[in-house]
Amino acid sequence: MGLGNLRQMIGVILLTLAVVGTASVPARAATTRPSPATKPSNNAQNPEATDLTQLSLEDLMHVEVTSVSKESQKISEAPASVTVIGQDDIQRSGLGSIPELLRLAPGLDVAQINANSWAVTSRGMNGLLADDLLVLIDGRSLYTPAYGGVTWNAVGYPLQDIDRIEVIRGPGSTLWGSNAVNGVVNIITKSSQDTQGLLMDVRGGTQQDQGTVRYGGQIDDDTYYRVYSQYQYSGSGDDSQGNPAHDQWQGLQSGFRLDRIPSSSDTLTLQGDFYEHRADEMTSSLLVSEPYTYYENGGDILGRWTHKESDRADSSLQAYYDRQVLTDSPVGYEQDTFDAQFQDRLPIGNEQELTWGLGARDHFIRFTPLPMVTIDPIYDNEYILNGFLQDQITLVRDRLQWFLGSKLEYNSLTQLEVQPSTRLLWTPDQRNSFWGAVSRSARLPSAYEDSNIGIGPLHAGTDDPEAENTLSYEVGYKLQPAKTVTMDVTGFYNSYNDLIVTIPNLAIPNAYEYANAASAQSYGGELSVNWQATPNWRLSASYSCLAVDAQNPRDNLAEDFTPESELSYIERSSPRNQFQIHSYQNLTDRLQLNTSLYFVDQLKTVNEGTATGFQDVPDYFRLDVNLRWAIRRNMSLTVGVQNALQTRHYEFGSVDSVASPAEVPRTVFADWTMTF
Repeated sequence: MGLGNLRQMIGVILLTLAVVGTASVPARAATTRPSPATKPSNNAQNPEATDLTQLSLEDLMHVEVTSVSKESQKISEAPASVTVIGQDDIQRSGLGSIPELLRLAPGLDVAQINANSWAVTSRGMNGLLADDLLVLIDGRSLYTPAYGGVTWNAVGYPLQDIDRIEVIRGPGSTLWGSNAVNGVVNIITKSSQDTQGLLMDVRGGTQQDQGTVRYGGQIDDDTYYRVYSQYQYSGSGDDSQGNPAHDQWQGLQSGFRLDRIPSSSDTLTLQGDFYEHRADEMTSSLLVSEPYTYYENGGDILGRWTHKESDRADSSLQAYYDRQVLTDSPVGYEQDTFDAQFQDRLPIGNEQELTWGLGARDHFIRFTPLPMVTIDPIYDNEYILNGFLQDQITLVRDRLQWFLGSKLEYNSLTQLEVQPSTRLLWTPDQRNSFWGAVSRSARLPSAYEDSNIGIGPLHAGTDDPEAENTLSYEVGYKLQPAKTVTMDVTGFYNSYNDLIVTIPNLAIPNAYEYANAASAQSYGGELSVNWQATPNWRLSASYSCLAVDAQNPRDNLAEDFTPESELSYIERSSPRNQFQIHSYQNLTDRLQLNTSLYFVDQLKTVNEGTATGFQDVPDYFRLDVNLRWAIRRNMSLTVGVQNALQTRHYEFGSVDSVASPAEVPRTVFADWTMTF
């Protein structure tokens, strides 16, 4: 289906639903009985109804997150490194996409490879498909088992309808399962009850154009809905000689959400999305012409029931279907995912809470390579059966808590994977909290790594790789020395074993294979500080440092069995040092000045002249400045410049011939939003 036909179909759907919504109960005049989404509550206890722009720093420490323990808990009492990117941060940043917004999270490594590709991870080993970071949107996994990792240009959603993005740096496999090795990004969208009426947003600039239309209405006193459509375009960047990089991208995504609140304890949600994207790409491969064009399309539908008995007891049942299709790529694929999960939380006495769950997931993958590529098997059917149990025990009331749990997964690739974790939280008073954790997590081989591949004269086989496994140690300290200052400090050490890398096949010329032939250790720290300098001026700053050492543990093999390029990439694909400073200032009641300064350290190969396939990337500073004007209550205009200090700069050096790096240019933009 072409973009033109898709637009016509979306227009008909939007018009039909808009008419239905207009004919139903008026959104502004609606009255409903108290429900979980409407009953009065203080902001700290109900984050989905919270306007983070109105909270002080002290209040923000009490905003609740759900991604750390799969239950609501205050940020100050969460035994993990967690950051919340709220709607205020989204508006003030001036950033126009979800991967760009993740730049705001301290310690996260976000690099734009070119106009259509991103490398995003936490705590090392970044890449086009960084496979140690788990990303979810409303509980639906965006991880791609065909290749491993996340296809970021397919991660789209109207930014105005995102409630918050919870970013956990560090392992989350005990609750979220395999592949949550270095972190979890949980994107949580707003209830359709909170997005009533019509919204229009238009963004234009020297590099990116975007248009969004969303309409929310009410079917009856208990049922709300919204529909949306969003078009995005990113122009081609430049290479180091200033020539066009032929990496432009355009996409169209539409979707809906339906929320029914039949009682004060139950909520039913049905939502879905579908998209079609087109991207141009340069390549050094002999398989396709240079440049070439590839296409992505897909869709999803998700249903969820939640039941809340009390503040300490609730349950949920969720199921979704997701389809992804990549065509006209050297190795394209069709991927269908079916997933169902049940979770229950219940108190045991006054000092203990037990959270448990069961789930099943099935992936059906069909590779669609170009004629010069062979892959065996062409089909792959993978399944995962899982269960988890976490016990939260209060050892000393209001002072000392112990979190103990494990995830058990049985999958068709590596059979049983056990991923336990233990966490301890000590809060001597309301302004200080200390925590520590030890966790084991696993990363499953992708279907591509478990296949035999022939590319022209080259051949890639498989050594039947097992799951990668990681043992992680973390300590953290959160404090509030004054009402206007908060701080968060974290230290970590990770030991990675059985890392899957490509190694030469000594028995076959021009051949290599995937094998668990490397290990690594990473260690470092993260510091973030927030300061409410005046009632109208807020400052935040963060610094992170990282070191990675990689080895070939297979001592019985030749010294060069694991190529130096593989070890170099593991060690040098993430910067050693990063810092950022954000300034949010209210000049008047209607005018905001927002400034962000980023520094990212260099990415450099181990030895000069070593053929690693990973080009050196110099360190860089990035300055973003924007002015946001609330013209009136329902209209705003933002104008700004991104990367103001440089005409253009590289952010990542790719090792994949299918995604050639391009320089990120300076961008001037304007964004107009209006609601009715």
